[in-house]
Amino acid sequence: MTLQNNTNIQENNNHKQLHEAPVSQKPTGRGGTLCRQLLSVFHLLLFLAISGLIVYTEGGPSAFLSLGKRKLVMVALAGVIFFILLTAGDRLSTFLHKTGICRWLELLLLLGTPLAMFAVVQIIVQLTELRSTASTSYLRIIKYAVFDMPVGDFLRNLVIYYFILVLLILLIRKINIACMVYCLLMVLLVLVNYYVTEFRGQAFLLLDAMGMSTAADVAGNYRLDIPIYLGITLLFTVDFSMLQLHFQRLRIPHRLQKKSLHILSQLVVLAVFALGSLYAVVNAANVSFWNTNRSYRDNGYLCALVSQVRYIHPEKPAGYSVGRVQEIGEQISDSTQSNVTVPQNIIMIMNESLTDFESIGQVKTDSEILPFLHSLNRNVKKGQLHVPTFGGGTARTEYEALTGNSMFFLPAGSVPYQLFVHDPESGMAQILKAQGYTTIAVHPNNASNWNRTNVYADMDFDQFISTENWGNDSFDKIRNFASDETTYDKLIKLFERKQSGEKLFTFCVTMQNHGGYGTETLNGYHPDVKLHYNREYPLAETYLSLARESDKAFQKLLSYFEKVDEPTMIIMFGDHWPKIENGFTASVLGKKRSELSLDGTQKTYTTPYVIWTNYPSETVEQDMSSNYLGSYVLSLAGATLTPYNHFLLDLKDKLPIIGIGAVCDTDGTWYSQNNLPEKFQKLVNEYHILEYNNQFDQKHKITEYFSIEKRPQ
Repeated sequence: MTLQNNTNIQENNNHKQLHEAPVSQKPTGRGGTLCRQLLSVFHLLLFLAISGLIVYTEGGPSAFLSLGKRKLVMVALAGVIFFILLTAGDRLSTFLHKTGICRWLELLLLLGTPLAMFAVVQIIVQLTELRSTASTSYLRIIKYAVFDMPVGDFLRNLVIYYFILVLLILLIRKINIACMVYCLLMVLLVLVNYYVTEFRGQAFLLLDAMGMSTAADVAGNYRLDIPIYLGITLLFTVDFSMLQLHFQRLRIPHRLQKKSLHILSQLVVLAVFALGSLYAVVNAANVSFWNTNRSYRDNGYLCALVSQVRYIHPEKPAGYSVGRVQEIGEQISDSTQSNVTVPQNIIMIMNESLTDFESIGQVKTDSEILPFLHSLNRNVKKGQLHVPTFGGGTARTEYEALTGNSMFFLPAGSVPYQLFVHDPESGMAQILKAQGYTTIAVHPNNASNWNRTNVYADMDFDQFISTENWGNDSFDKIRNFASDETTYDKLIKLFERKQSGEKLFTFCVTMQNHGGYGTETLNGYHPDVKLHYNREYPLAETYLSLARESDKAFQKLLSYFEKVDEPTMIIMFGDHWPKIENGFTASVLGKKRSELSLDGTQKTYTTPYVIWTNYPSETVEQDMSSNYLGSYVLSLAGATLTPYNHFLLDLKDKLPIIGIGAVCDTDGTWYSQNNLPEKFQKLVNEYHILEYNNQFDQKHKITEYFSIEKRPQ
């Protein structure tokens, strides 16, 4: 009889485990009571802070008095309910458990958690897109973020949100802890996009995760501000996650926690369900890389982010085959220039964030920003260089310039240096080294940034000089970065130390102008450019002052090599625009960047370039995209070119600019990627086929199309 009773009791206990809180969650005694009281006070204070901030955002300090009666009643009622739950929640929960209602309330809380986090995420996305909240209220932001989304997009997002929660519950096996981790994980994921957008002006993309180590290396130069609306949302998330931890009593039955096979089978079923669901989500969502944050807002952050999976692996271009590669190769003409001076020294400089705003629009200042660059009119080729990135992503422009490959055909947000570059990598360094040049890369920062240590070796650079092996040469800084002047002094030292008759190719990436530009990063530097607008733009003033320093340093470098007897070619170009105040860039462009037309948007992907020689050469002004720059330099230097170089130079004469999702012909007419005339479709497809064979089809790569056989010494 006793045995039977014990068995029944055990079965009843197992049955109740799903709804009972663990013993550890019910503090007993004076200490437990004090803990519970302190926890209630904590939640109450958080709620009061949230409510107060919401009221404040409705109209400032006097908003409480000016709010309508309905709003006041709602705030007061919410406060009363919240206070009752926190002070008498335990007793109320015990009573409700006896009635059987509480289990349904806890289940409702569990099911409502993804909905709450969906709202939090979309609010932060709305804040990211809006940037300025001066003209709207927090309640209106909630409406735009949560309730204006199409039903289809809403449901697709919920699939992902519920999947992640279920996965965490199965992995952690404690529902309350899993829910807390879930809340914090969701907000952390969207905060990454918020601050990436803040720092570089471009949304976070899935493939950006591959470059997080480099981003972290320079993150200390930015300030993590928390605006009031963002603070409200974060406070709510913290409070909601703590409520989950302390008041969510649903539990996975103990017997199921110990059955690993059962859990594994659940995970398998979940994975099958998830793969099918996520496949539908990925293929249904449409991400715009013109304004990715708008896609995050309109289509839902997680849905749009996950949908980027389909862009991770480059697809074969239409009609791709090795035979087709050979057909294109046979049609390439040899247009090598004759009677060209071959420079003994080639110095190629990619100048961090160098942008010529004065060539785009009016800059209201008393001083010219790039006077020396503008004054160059002899033995020079110059113009606007169209680059594949904005506000960051330096390595994308670098990749195009050194290899001739275009980001136009690669997954949006990808950084080839971290994903696609491998040994050997065809490009300028290999071509020049095969023709007797010593090849050296210089970067006055960490060698590991953008995986350059491995990439430069793959590209056939003989040496890579970074901060780790800079030596005893001077290393002066402006703010926290090596100055352009000290970097150029290093280039001069390398020239002076080379062997007599040695040919030298030096590729350099500067750091002086790197963002951020806030006062906390100045480190004793005093900007000397003053702008004259109705409002202040301190970030722009700092940046423009740095750009002037770059102009002076470049003048000093050219003055040195102007006196050198050896034929020398110096190339300098910017990698992307800086991330400074949107108001300043809007004043230069004439309107907000998000409101620009196709050709207007392309202006924000331009930087100046100049190719100067200390010997007589033709002066030319023309615009081009950075994928052509390397081939153009090689042709000007009288180097033996590969068929790929010849193809690119011929393509440049027909389509001088391969931009962001668009191309531009010789008449200056822009065509979007999805609306190309047939003649341009053919040219672009041939380019795509050659690039794919060069970068991805290693098994069938026709090496002689992209590399030069090394000449015997």
